[in-house]
Amino acid sequence: MKSTFKNFFQNIVLFILTVFFIFVFASVFLVFYTRHHLDFDPADKDIEKAVIYGDVRSGYVTHMQIANMIESEKPNMVLFTGDIASNSRNYIHYLQFALFEKKLWDNAEYFPVRGNHESTYWLYDLFFELPNNSSYYSFDRMGMHFIVLDCWDVFNPLDEKQLAWLKEDLAKNDGKPISVAMHVPLFTSGKYEPYDAPYLLELFDKYNVLFVFSAHVHSYERSLYKGTNYIVTAGGGAPLYPETRENPYKIFRKNTHHYTVLTREDDVYTLKAIDINGKVIDTVTTSLKSVLGNKKGLVQ
Repeated sequence: MKSTFKNFFQNIVLFILTVFFIFVFASVFLVFYTRHHLDFDPADKDIEKAVIYGDVRSGYVTHMQIANMIESEKPNMVLFTGDIASNSRNYIHYLQFALFEKKLWDNAEYFPVRGNHESTYWLYDLFFELPNNSSYYSFDRMGMHFIVLDCWDVFNPLDEKQLAWLKEDLAKNDGKPISVAMHVPLFTSGKYEPYDAPYLLELFDKYNVLFVFSAHVHSYERSLYKGTNYIVTAGGGAPLYPETRENPYKIFRKNTHHYTVLTREDDVYTLKAIDINGKVIDTVTTSLKSVLGNKKGLVQ
């Protein structure tokens, strides 16, 4: 009887160890297979099309559909505005995101913005090869300077190191068309309060920023403040949030799953928001000249 029990116990232990080692091996293989690899080059590339979108979380079916639509756009670049996972500590959530996004990683430069659902940094760093090993960085594409910020916590301002870097980076690129990507929006009429950072508004105004892309509040919304278009593109799959607060700078808002496409013709940039049915729901054109003209009261 003791021998039978001993054999049974040994078999159970062996089975558990086998399952554990298979899981570890499979996890290592899948991370190696799905990890985002980026040959980061900040120098300008005259690309034709960039897609900006975010907030997929646990909306798996919608996320797959949006990702397939983006793949069909054949973008040269994807800027993901944050919120990969519902649980920032859940390896499986990151893995499914990587599996859905891999076709985009393989065919376009892919630049991530850290969201509040990526607050557990080690998993974010495990799945993404970040430019210069940093969660905030900048680069030039299609004649525009892009800045990616790591400011996912709505209740905390940028840390001093990142703010000093931002000021220096903006000063170095003074005179260029500039876009900024940050997870929490500075203007929103949705569920959550905006990022309270008047110092950022002053900086973006001073350096003639054309677009500020964000996510966090699951919807599409465009606000206009001192000539700069503040775009919330947070319709990648997460549950949609209704309008709940006043936003005096709102130009357009629609509660729908979507992505946005940025193109350039000469010095004019066009952003189109495309919903899950393939319909263009919003279009805005801008340029450095029009932003400067708006500030002088020459452009409405």
